Amino acid sequence: MQYAQTVLVQIEANKVDEALRPEGLLAELDEHRRYLKRQPGFVDMRVSRSVNAQGNVLVVVETRWASAQALVDYETQEPNVGSVMAAHDELIVPNSIQVLDMESVRAGTAGPGEQAEQVTDRLALPLLIPLGVLAFALLVIYGLSRIYLEVSNEVATGLAAGIAGGVLLFAILIATRPEIKAVHIAGIATVAAVVLLGGAIYAISEEDEGEAHVPGVEEPDGGGPGPGPGDDTVVMGDNFFQFGDQKEPAIPVAAGEAVTLDISNGGLNIHNMRAAGADGEYETDDDAVSDPDALSGGDTATISLNFSEAGESPFRCDFHPIEMVGTIVAE
Repeated sequence: MQYAQTVLVQIEANKVDEALRPEGLLAELDEHRRYLKRQPGFVDMRVSRSVNAQGNVLVVVETRWASAQALVDYETQEPNVGSVMAAHDELIVPNSIQVLDMESVRAGTAGPGEQAEQVTDRLALPLLIPLGVLAFALLVIYGLSRIYLEVSNEVATGLAAGIAGGVLLFAILIATRPEIKAVHIAGIATVAAVVLLGGAIYAISEEDEGEAHVPGVEEPDGGGPGPGPGDDTVVMGDNFFQFGDQKEPAIPVAAGEAVTLDISNGGLNIHNMRAAGADGEYETDDDAVSDPDALSGGDTATISLNFSEAGESPFRCDFHPIEMVGTIVAE
């Protein structure tokens, strides 16, 4: 449903040429059209004139609006078509301005094409739009999560701040420029989706390459026994611990003895290793932390452990505490 305002005015026959000048009434109406495109709810504007060879010329200006409120807001403030015409009272026939507000109606039975359009408007779009928004939100969550996992903390922080700022600017742009069409918003969303998808695919490929071969770890020859106490190198990939041929390893150490494990960061991200003490809790006084406590790709470190009694205690990477975990087994 649309709403229309129709404004009619008669221009005196001997002043038509003056109205057609570049700075005349019709040119000012064209300029007013650009103003209308920035108004909420504006749909279209049409200017017509009679083709009488003699006598006064009738000019008809129709503006169409998406809602009755948008039309009311427009006609109760200036500038509007009526005020533009009234400013050229030297050209128009006195008391010839008429303003009509109308509601669009559709008579008769809709044809096949119109019926299909109605079905799309009433059924397809209300279903497709939420599904599209959901799919885009899931892509944003998944894509950004994979990208953040493949970059350092510093880069991830800057990237997150940049994305948040971009979203804010985009929202301000849409809010302050109502003439932006849905197709423009869809185009920007498509570009963002392609960038996110590309970044996620690249991050996944980098992760797969990192898991395929971690520097410093020999590939298992199949079926052999697990690592023993003599295998004292813990290798960190993106984002996992590996000890011998185990991921999320259970690393055996001798109870009642001081043990030092070598650590190597074979990935690209920053990692470390924190082992909970005998209490099995992190961030307590008996934690053991790698030295240094933050390793960039290619760095090495050590961690010193001393369990007085047999038992198990977890360890993790502080930077990736969910994905990168394992267990120390004191025997």
